[in-house]
Amino acid sequence: MKAPVLLLGAALLWGCAPERPGDGAGEPGDTAAATPVRSAAEGWRTAPAEGVSLRGADTLLVETGPHAVLWRAGQEAVQPPYTIHSRMQKLHGRLHEGYGIVFGGEGLEGPEEGQRYSYFLVRGDGSFLIRRRAGAEVPVVRPWTHHPSIRRDTEDGGRPNELQVQVAADSVRFRVNGAQVASVAAAEVDVRGVPGVRIAHDVQVALSDFGLEPGVAGGPR
Repeated sequence: MKAPVLLLGAALLWGCAPERPGDGAGEPGDTAAATPVRSAAEGWRTAPAEGVSLRGADTLLVETGPHAVLWRAGQEAVQPPYTIHSRMQKLHGRLHEGYGIVFGGEGLEGPEEGQRYSYFLVRGDGSFLIRRRAGAEVPVVRPWTHHPSIRRDTEDGGRPNELQVQVAADSVRFRVNGAQVASVAAAEVDVRGVPGVRIAHDVQVALSDFGLEPGVAGGPR
């Protein structure tokens, strides 16, 4: 579980790992109640609220109908500098359906026409995309581009990718599996807002190690 970090004067608790009960089995007749296992899904919100299934404990399993944005319940907006990271693996879905990190989110709980955020996706053919949502408009910042650091899908399904978005006051860097794949000016994207993830439609993704850290990390995780 990620340790709480101090960002903008508030402590934010991140990470998908739940609290676990003790491993020891009680003696016969022991009436002490076991500590309940808290589902990882309980700490997340989705847009849309319907058509998205969340389950799992240490790892959050996300299954989408429509494409979806997910973020931590109660998460406040953040501003640069900060770093978002996540480990994601597509378990089921078409090759060209992507998944990745959202940043600069605003109005996420409302209809799409009022939402604003930027997102960084990868997909099974080994390519990445950087794009913005500004209500009904979704301008492309960087088109789908192949990069050797992105793990491709195989016949057995997708392989895990470790994603990182490093947001500074003047620029944003995008990394996959420790390698920088792109850098853009901060003015090209949304840098102040709620962080989260975005997953394309009709896919199942395993999400773990999702976290937020103050400052811009200097190298591979």
